[in-house]
Amino acid sequence: MAYKRFTWHVVFRVVLLFGFLSTLSYVLLATDWVATAIVVGIACILVTTDLIRYVNKTNRDLAAFLQSIQHHDFTASFSSGNRGPSFDALKDAFNGIIREFRTLELEKESHYHYLQTVIEHIGVALICFDADGEVMLMNQAAKGLLAKPYIKRIGALEKVDENLMTTIRKLHSGERALIKLLIQDDLRQVAIQATEFKLMGVSYKLLSLQDIRSELDGREMEAWQKLIRVLTHEIMNSITPVSTLSGVLGSLVRDDSKELKAAKNITEEDLEDLSVGLAAIESRSRGLLKFVRAYRSLLKVPKPVFREVVVQDLLLRIKTLLQPDLEARGIQIELKVPRTELMIHADPDLIEQVLINLIKNAMEALAGQKAGCITIVAALRKEQETIVQVKDNGTGIEKEFVDQIFVPFF
Repeated sequence: MAYKRFTWHVVFRVVLLFGFLSTLSYVLLATDWVATAIVVGIACILVTTDLIRYVNKTNRDLAAFLQSIQHHDFTASFSSGNRGPSFDALKDAFNGIIREFRTLELEKESHYHYLQTVIEHIGVALICFDADGEVMLMNQAAKGLLAKPYIKRIGALEKVDENLMTTIRKLHSGERALIKLLIQDDLRQVAIQATEFKLMGVSYKLLSLQDIRSELDGREMEAWQKLIRVLTHEIMNSITPVSTLSGVLGSLVRDDSKELKAAKNITEEDLEDLSVGLAAIESRSRGLLKFVRAYRSLLKVPKPVFREVVVQDLLLRIKTLLQPDLEARGIQIELKVPRTELMIHADPDLIEQVLINLIKNAMEALAGQKAGCITIVAALRKEQETIVQVKDNGTGIEKEFVDQIFVPFF
């Protein structure tokens, strides 16, 4: 029905134009009515103009609609001009699309402001520039880190520090670099990471810069604390049994009143125990002295001095050293060395320290347990491969902690 209405409007204008044209032809050919001919001619022009305008109104609306989209002008609105329901539907479609574009534009603007707020809020300095070096983004953290309120081109960073610009040029996507920057007489440790991407065919490089000086200072302090704990741990594991054994040996040469015994009252067995105990103390003291000397500079791990070590002698020395502490805790220790000539190629002092630490761990695991027992087994598993095992009859390590047994001081 709407289409018919439009058609009748067009037909009416065409018929009217045809009538005016016919009249104009008659007046010009059959009469000499000049004034009439002029009036009819003007009427023909007006009807023709109205017909063209009426037919082209939809085309003009469509062109205006497309131009508003092209120029991002979503404030326009369209009316049908009383041309029927079909044109009302077209007008509603135009206006509906304009409203959707307006909504999308508002959402895009809100997302842009949201991202801008996030970028400005984060503490990591961000700089983004294109292939021509024009800076497209620079957040507040970057301005504060580089002490530059504005940078138009990335090359301006050469004035901040030449090494910074050199590093930026060398960095590829995903790479990371650490550089020292002297900015306003303040030395800063800056970690730089680059990411390259393309957006609408244009190449960009995004840089993240972070001053990690405080983090490095914290890590350095933590490293020193860990090193000191290592030294304390190793020294205490050696000093404690030496102190206990010294007390036991002292009791062999003193009577109940703490007075020195006469030489004639010291038995051969006491002398033998004194000799073995003093040898154990000497051996551990020498190993501890070597350990402390190696760590005195706090710069390197002790360099091992390898030589052939008799396993049985090594284990007997350790047993003698730790025996008083083991007896005080009610823990038995058993050595199983099937072959007396079994030997290993190792640093005797360092391997002794390792075994003492393992036995001390076993003693701690047996704390409060009745009939505690530590067994040390040495055997030749394969040709030229010796294995030494330290076992205890404790409850063992819980499964959730097995993966952490090699973490220091766990």
